[in-house]
Amino acid sequence: MRRFQFARVVVVFGLAGALVGVVPDGLWAVPARARCRPTAFVANGVSGTVSTIDVKTRRKDPKDITVGSQPVSVAVTPDVKTAFVANAGSGSVSTIDVKTRTKNPSDIAVGSDPFGVAVTPDGKTAWVTNRGSGTVSTIDVKTRTKNPSDIAVGPNPKGVAFTRDGKTAFVTKGGLPSGVVDPATGSLVSLIEVKTRTKDPNDITVGLDPWGVAFTPDGKTAFVTNNQGGSVSTIDVKTRTKDPNDITVGSVPAGVTFGSIPIGVAITRDGKTALVANAFGGSVSTIDVRTRTKNPADIAVGPNAFGLALTPDGKTAFVTQGPGGDSVSTIDVKTRTKDPSDIQVGTYPNGVTITPCRR
Repeated sequence: MRRFQFARVVVVFGLAGALVGVVPDGLWAVPARARCRPTAFVANGVSGTVSTIDVKTRRKDPKDITVGSQPVSVAVTPDVKTAFVANAGSGSVSTIDVKTRTKNPSDIAVGSDPFGVAVTPDGKTAWVTNRGSGTVSTIDVKTRTKNPSDIAVGPNPKGVAFTRDGKTAFVTKGGLPSGVVDPATGSLVSLIEVKTRTKDPNDITVGLDPWGVAFTPDGKTAFVTNNQGGSVSTIDVKTRTKDPNDITVGSVPAGVTFGSIPIGVAITRDGKTALVANAFGGSVSTIDVRTRTKNPADIAVGPNAFGLALTPDGKTAFVTQGPGGDSVSTIDVKTRTKDPSDIQVGTYPNGVTITPCRR
């Protein structure tokens, strides 16, 4: 299980929130009358399964869905018909019929060590980061066929998310499977033009070992979690420049130098608060988006918090936690309190996404 361990702390990349695979909040307004029943999809890395949870009742379906080896992240199409699952161990992407919760028998071969997955806002293409190949694969959602030409981005791409207008993909990259990070190459975000699938030659330098990425509802700012930096960087989407002041999140004991290992990130629908899952210490930090200051009181969840996603109404955050937890915690966003009862899922849950409400 080499892919599930890196320096000092055993964690798995929970591509969540708008990090990888989470449908951006606010794209689908929740009507006055109930028109959908949101479901959380959780990728269980060691189990090789996807668990589904009824968001309203917080009950897990007793039958998990078997996918490929070591699933890391999951994304659902805007029409809520198909879930795409990146399987790091098998170099493939599995697809699941959301309504019947059955897996398509034929997986889609992509690059080596696929990690993050996200679907374009128009629902036409799924994008997959291949950590081992240093590339991004694109898949036609309708035909489930991969474009033969992958996009070269650089070493260890992890998270992928799209700007609100769907024109640009932000890809986080850096770090090595061994856990060693070269600041010169391990602190970057690549930008790709979605229409032409061409990478901007100028990467954006952020904090050390970036993982998750989420955008504010107005589309103006990207929030990037820096895993070993223990911080969050913010990027002006229009100018593609990083704010010089990163935001320190989580907390670590004295003498620890590699940070709180923030991974999952999501931003509330009102654009006021960013939530960050910190694997080290098992907590969720909240950040005031306008002032970019962290609330001094973190929210304690289970050990090794990884993935994070918000419900369509923006009221609840779902947080996965791996070794020692193997569960999902839920947080009331308004009161910033955790429900005392966690939801048990498969072994080593990583990414989480929640189905949107269609227009």
